[in-house]
Amino acid sequence: MDDINAILGNLDDTLTRILDTPSWAQQILTATAGHLQTEDPFLALTDTDLTATLDMVTELVTGHLPVAVVDDAVQRVASVLPQRNYRETCDTYAFRLLQVARSV
Repeated sequence: MDDINAILGNLDDTLTRILDTPSWAQQILTATAGHLQTEDPFLALTDTDLTATLDMVTELVTGHLPVAVVDDAVQRVASVLPQRNYRETCDTYAFRLLQVARSV
């Protein structure tokens, strides 16, 4: 009986750890937001800047993962990425990224 309780305890710990770990997509979005808030928060965000930041962060976060996992994460990010508003600052867009990161 002690063996079963030990196994169930380990399983509970493992499940808790899995459920508490953010998805790869969420990590990409959160890290991208952090970078945008840190680098030039009051600069108007361009599509070029956003793409470059996403590419850099994706490589940093997922560079060690299999291609299939990275592709899935990138697709999930693309599906929730907010439309950039005209002359929106990096900081404002980062705030919106953090909001959508909760959904993936």
